Order: sequence, then structure tokens, then C-alpha cells
Amino acid sequence: MAADTGARQVRKINDLGILLIEDDSFTRALISRLLHDIRVRRVFEAADGVQALDILRQNPGEVDLAICDLEMPRMSGLDLMHALRTATGNVLADLPVIVLTGHREAEIVKRAIAYGISGYLVKPVSKADLTKRLTFVVQQRQR
Repeated sequence: MAADTGARQVRKINDLGILLIEDDSFTRALISRLLHDIRVRRVFEAADGVQALDILRQNPGEVDLAICDLEMPRMSGLDLMHALRTATGNVLADLPVIVLTGHREAEIVKRAIAYGISGYLVKPVSKADLTKRLTFVVQQRQR
């Protein structure tokens, strides 16, 4: 039985607990500021996939969505998604993931789509694009 990562009812962006995974500290700070401006419930920050997995383990039920860079040291975004989606009994297998990338190449996006991403954002990220993508994910979860 897979645990419901949406145990709390997420009805709007302000209900979201978001894990932001980005190795570039400046970009991470910028997106974190946007998330706070949008007034999400909580923002967790990780510099790579290894830290992200630690945060997910330490905060069960608190993360409703991840925004994840693709290219990071130690564990890339694609490796993190692979770990989330394929680990036996993983309660976070259905965690919505928005890919954050500087790439527009179709091949990279196709690889991420194969892991069941909830969308992607191309850097630099605007507040409007971020809000639009988060709203879309919240609406999808209500179906």
C-alpha cells in the first residue's frame, strides 16, 4: 500500500509544502524567495538529490511537491526521480515533481517526462510561471 503523500488536503498553493532542490545557491535563494512571496505553507531546501532524500525521510507527510533541478553534483535530478519512482515500497513514488532546468532540449525533457514529472520550468523562473505551474499541480491533485 502506497502512503498518500497528500494526506493533508491541498486545496490551494498556500497549502503546499515544497522541497526545492537546486545546487546553485543564488538560484535556490531566488526561487525560495518567490515561493515565500507566493505564500506556500513551507519551503524545504536541498542542494542535491542526496540532501533531498534526507529531507524527505526526516519530514514525512510535510512535502507535497518537489521542484528539482536536473544537473546537480552527487545525485542529479533524474537520478533522484529514478530513486523516488522505482524504490520498492517507496511512499513518495507519486510525489509531484516539477523539473527546473536551463535546458530546452527535447531529449532531456523527454527523459524527465518518462519519470512522470508534473511539469517543468525553464530558468530563469518568473513568479508568474511558478504560480501557474503550482496552480496546475494543485488542480491535478484534486481530481
